[in-house]
Amino acid sequence: MRTTGKTKTSSIREHTLESPDILRTARAELMRDGVYRFRVNGSTMRPTISDGDWLTVEQVPTTQLGVGDIVLLCTSSQTAVVHRILRFEQRHATTYVVTRGDAAEGLDVSVPVSNVVGRVLRIESNGVRHDLTTFWRRLRTRLAGWLHRWRFRKVKSA
Repeated sequence: MRTTGKTKTSSIREHTLESPDILRTARAELMRDGVYRFRVNGSTMRPTISDGDWLTVEQVPTTQLGVGDIVLLCTSSQTAVVHRILRFEQRHATTYVVTRGDAAEGLDVSVPVSNVVGRVLRIESNGVRHDLTTFWRRLRTRLAGWLHRWRFRKVKSA
């Protein structure tokens, strides 16, 4: 999903996922405030996240990430992506995360878990806030992750 972000400075700057500015800004605001809010463009996370929705991302230790979490991450080509975690892989001494957009056809290239910038805390769609931190929302998010993982395996084996 493409994103546009707004910084808390007097001049509002727009960011896209292709721009390294969103990653730099997100990391700086997460370090300073613990959260970063930005607007997404794109459809790879539909129906969970739609074009124009606002996301609030929180800084979390990588040990607290789980299958089903929706994360802002830095790809191997240094671009920003908002996708769902499908699984973790251990290679040598490094843990990798495999993600996928809910509406995407295939899996993303796995990246080190250290490339995860933050976890989506809240989705604001058409003026309605969906807090992903409540027990039932977290459970629903995790189940969605497992269902997407299962669905993708069924498609690949057919």
